Amino acid sequence: MDNIRTSGDGLQKPVTPWKHPSASRDYLFQVANRMASGNDKPRETATPSASTVSGNEASRARSIATRLTDAEFGEVEAAAAAAGKKVAEWLREAALAHARASAGAEEKTDPILLAEIMGMRSLMLNLFARASEGPLTTEDLRKMSTYSDSIKEQRAQDYMAHRRRRTSPKTPDKP
Repeated sequence: MDNIRTSGDGLQKPVTPWKHPSASRDYLFQVANRMASGNDKPRETATPSASTVSGNEASRARSIATRLTDAEFGEVEAAAAAAGKKVAEWLREAALAHARASAGAEEKTDPILLAEIMGMRSLMLNLFARASEGPLTTEDLRKMSTYSDSIKEQRAQDYMAHRRRRTSPKTPDKP
C-alpha cells in the first residue's frame, strides 16, 4: 500500500517512486561511453531505438581499431562533419568504398595524367629518333613538342579504348 496515496479530495492516486537521475538509461549510456573513451567530458549521445536500427546495423559485430595523431583525427573528424556524418559512419563508408573500388574490374585512370604521359612518350621517342640522325636544332625541339601536345589526348583515348576492349568480357558475335 506504499504505492498509493490519498489526496485531499479523498481520491486515491498511485505514487510514482522518485528515482535518482543516475538510474535513467540515457544517463547510464552516457557514463558508459565516457568511461570507455577515457574522456570525462560530457558528450551528446543518443541511444538507438529498436525501430531506427536497420538490419545491417543490428548485425554488425566486428570492429577495427586504429590509432591516429591529434592532427589526423582532426582531419577525419572534419571530413565526417563536412559530410554530415558521425566519425564511425564516415570511416566505415570510406573504408568500404576504397575496398570495393580496389576490387572493381576497371581501375580508375586520370585522363589528364595519362594524356601527359602519352605526350612525354611521344616526345621522348621522337627526340631519340631524331637525335640518332645528328644534332638537334631549337626548331626541331619546338616542332616535336608541338606535335606531342597535339596528339596526346587522342593517344590517351585510344589507349583507354584498347584497354577496355582487352579487359571487357567477350560476347559472341551475332550472325
